[in-house]
Order: sequence, then C-alpha cells, then structure tokens
Amino acid sequence: MLARGWLAISKDLSLYAVAGYVCLATAYAQTSVTPPQSAASSVITTIPAKLDRGCRTGRATLYDECSDQLLLFETARRRADAENKVLLVSFGAEWCIWCHVFARYIHGETTRFEYTYGSAREPDTRWTSTIFEREKQDVTADAAALRAYVASSFVVVHIDEQWAPNGLAVLEKSGAAAMAGDGIPLIFAVDRGGRYAAHLEHDIVEVRRDTDDWYRGYDRRRLLTELHRVYAAATR
Repeated sequence: MLARGWLAISKDLSLYAVAGYVCLATAYAQTSVTPPQSAASSVITTIPAKLDRGCRTGRATLYDECSDQLLLFETARRRADAENKVLLVSFGAEWCIWCHVFARYIHGETTRFEYTYGSAREPDTRWTSTIFEREKQDVTADAAALRAYVASSFVVVHIDEQWAPNGLAVLEKSGAAAMAGDGIPLIFAVDRGGRYAAHLEHDIVEVRRDTDDWYRGYDRRRLLTELHRVYAAATR
C-alpha cells in the first residue's frame, strides 16, 4: 500500500470486520516461474536477527521496539556492503499486519498464515488470526523462487516507527521521508550511500478484494518483478 488501503482499514477496524476476515478466506491461482533452489542458498539476512525479550512486553517478532533505529540502520548497511547486497528497509510497526504479511511471503511461506497484529489506534492491542491460501495450483516453486531472490539480493532490515527512538530519523537520513505518505509499511531500497533508491508499489502486488473476505496476501510473481525493479534502481 504504502499500504494506503490497509491503513484506512486498520485505523477504522471494527470487531465485525475482524471477525469477518477471520472466518473467511479466498482462493488465488498462481503458477510456477522458476524451479526452487536449495534451502542453504535461500537464507535471508534479516536485521535484527533476534529480539530482546526484555524490550517492552517482549511480544515483538519483527521489530526492535527499544533500540536506536539509526544505529540499526547503519548496522544493516554495513552488513549489506559486506555481503555485496542491497539493503531493503521495511519501515513499519509490530501491529501492522502487512509488515508481517511481507515477511512471511519473502521467507517462502505458503498455504497457512497465522498473523498477530493490531491497529494504528490501538497499537498495544493484539488480534491473532489464521488465514488459508487455497491456491488452485501448487505455489511451492513460486515461493521458493521469491525467497531465493531476496536471499541472494538483499539484506532486510526492520525499522520501527512506533516506539523505538529515531525511526523517523532513518527516513530523513535516507531521503525516503517524502515517500512515507500516511501508511505503513514503506518498503524501500537504498543505494551504496544509504540513500533512497525506490520503494515497493503495494497496489501492484497485493491480492485483495473489496469485500469482507478479502485475503491479505501477495501475487508472488508480481512481487518478484517489483523486487527486481527496486534492486535495479538501487544498483544503477
């Protein structure tokens, strides 16, 4: 969207909408694009690699909600340089469901997705929902290809905008602030100098419907194409 569509929903999230999407799922057909690669070649470098369970409630799974985010960003930049990869920034928050959706997809998950999320209005409130991707065709190869590409091309850093210090400062320093809009996640790549290069166009890659049973997922083939575009912009 820059998750604009999702943010509008999350800010006005009602118990009825939550219950409706938990109970219903939808089907999407996807076809293979490349053969799967080995698990060893598909390990994604993610920063932070692990979280401090003493930070706030200790429930976070993606975002370090306590550490200085500028330091985290610089650590990730050095790691990307060391691995000769592009740094991909997922600027978001632990409550943001699309932040979790993106992480699950790039890590190659399929079929069954369990998400714990909240809303912008109640960032400490959590719901947990399980959604089933009832694909008509086997998406294993698509999922493996997506994960393999991210693993070989990017270091992924999660930058918290909600609680940790200097989250917004990362956007300012990288030059991505103008792209932030009013929604999260903002998923963008930086060049070797740490400057904004391009961001993911969520409206192109999301799979959703304008009904209560909309599915929060991605078209993997389109997502892979978008990530190729973002990578190219960062390596010009």
